[in-house]
Amino acid sequence: MAKPLLCGRMEIGRVYNIGASAISNNWVYKGILSYEDAVIVSGKPYWPGGLVVALALPPGSRGRQLDERELAALEAEQGAGVRPMKKGELPPLVGAQEYAELFGVTQVAVGQAARGGAGQLPEADYILSGSNLWLLDTVLDSAEVTMQKSRKGLWVLRDEVAAALREGRYEGPGSFLSQRGNKAQSASEGA
Repeated sequence: MAKPLLCGRMEIGRVYNIGASAISNNWVYKGILSYEDAVIVSGKPYWPGGLVVALALPPGSRGRQLDERELAALEAEQGAGVRPMKKGELPPLVGAQEYAELFGVTQVAVGQAARGGAGQLPEADYILSGSNLWLLDTVLDSAEVTMQKSRKGLWVLRDEVAAALREGRYEGPGSFLSQRGNKAQSASEGA
């Protein structure tokens, strides 16, 4: 399967020459984009690349103008070969929170292993909006190495979590959109 084009807030801002904050504050608010169309990985939304490209208005009109050069550069950086239109067309993805749940460790341990350079974790398939993302297949293909290189054998693959991720029924840490800013503050005050 060809690697799909994926876009987080920063990547959408890049190909449309707008600030990343405009995605949540403007595009989602006005219904141009929906979180329902995004996959949520480690609490952050990522949209299928074809959907993002389809949001462009015709050249010369006012509004959402796609920067074709930035789009080509982004596709090259990601090694993307397809532009999926729906989140159901995307392969299972893993961020730091899902990685931690997969191996029964903390998210901090995942971050340290990713930065450690000892080869415990595979290279991320994507770096989107500042976050490492892996295809589930990449994580599972290197699971033996990950477990062998763990200190004291603490990293143990949890097959039930892998199955839930593969089948699209994972509801553990990272599977819900993280509240940020004023919404997060008001939610914590109400608790």
